[in-house]
Amino acid sequence: MDKFKKIFLSFYLVFWVATIAIVFAIWNEIPQILPVQQEETYSHEFIHGEVRELKSPSNKDEAQLLIIRADSGEEKGEAVIAPVSSANNFNQYEIGDEVQIYKMINNLTAEITYEVSDYYHGNGLIWIFIIFAVITVLIARKKGLTAILSVAVSLILFYFVFLKMVIAGHFPVYSCLIFVIMATFITIPLIHGFNKKSLSAIIAIFFGYALSIFISFLFKDVAQLGNSPGEEFRMLGVMYPAISLSDILVASIFIGAVGALIDTTISIASAVFEAIGKKTEHTFLHVYKIGMAVGKDVLGSMINTLLFAYLASALPFLVIVTLSHGSALVELINIDFIALELTRTFIGAISLVVIIPITASISAYLLIHEKVPRISRN
Repeated sequence: MDKFKKIFLSFYLVFWVATIAIVFAIWNEIPQILPVQQEETYSHEFIHGEVRELKSPSNKDEAQLLIIRADSGEEKGEAVIAPVSSANNFNQYEIGDEVQIYKMINNLTAEITYEVSDYYHGNGLIWIFIIFAVITVLIARKKGLTAILSVAVSLILFYFVFLKMVIAGHFPVYSCLIFVIMATFITIPLIHGFNKKSLSAIIAIFFGYALSIFISFLFKDVAQLGNSPGEEFRMLGVMYPAISLSDILVASIFIGAVGALIDTTISIASAVFEAIGKKTEHTFLHVYKIGMAVGKDVLGSMINTLLFAYLASALPFLVIVTLSHGSALVELINIDFIALELTRTFIGAISLVVIIPITASISAYLLIHEKVPRISRN
């Protein structure tokens, strides 16, 4: 193991220890973002179970009844009779389906009512993850295993760092930045190794993060998004008025650009270090041009990836608006939700454009610096 790899690995282990310490510290913080004071007559919880019998309604105005064997909660193992929620009566339930049940308890009378709210997704998601993990490991071997671990680490950090910090009353953008720095520094070496390729990508990504946060604040005002460009923002503001919707909005815009930044920097750094290899005749300018060429190729496809991802998230709403109003394009882009998705796309695109020469420069410098022959002293 060379000296650089030993130093890198040492910093990595120290960072892991610091991350674990921060997670435990955040875990013990008292939540500061509390819901509006509500009437305590009713309490609520969710349970899930398997559909055992279907009962057809006696008339078209009544909800369908399902007899369900509860698999969680105090009712576990018992039969629960629950009508299908009117808010989600488009689902066609069958015997054997796993469903989620909304349980409401009247704290004054102890009366309990049940309602089928949706399918239960937990078991299906576990199977999907298992299939994904098996295919990934079979095809990509060690790289596949480290990719799975990196996904798990990112999800855990998102919950135990970002969400927990926001609940504890920390500045959402600051919380988001800590989360992505942790996730980036932990996952990139895990997947790509403790080498100068990973270091190049990490340094460039951090420059990209600083730029993305800055333009997220700037473009939020330029596009006049306000503080709640979407129903989910307004719902959050009504339920938890103490939270800063403006900061949550900026954090959501910033996170939208993170994945594309990581992919682009890794693609450029990998191309530079793999293409040049151990050759020593290349100059900084030549290596930089190779990185720029790769970055330009990645740029177009990555911007399209961002656009399609955001369009996919807004697709049902776009169809509703177009079918009900036949809206022209100029009207569609003025809808707050669509304006938000387009702003995310442009912020991600600008960040990508700027990060390409930064990544190419850093990769070229570290590669050429690595290949400078040492002059022995006699």
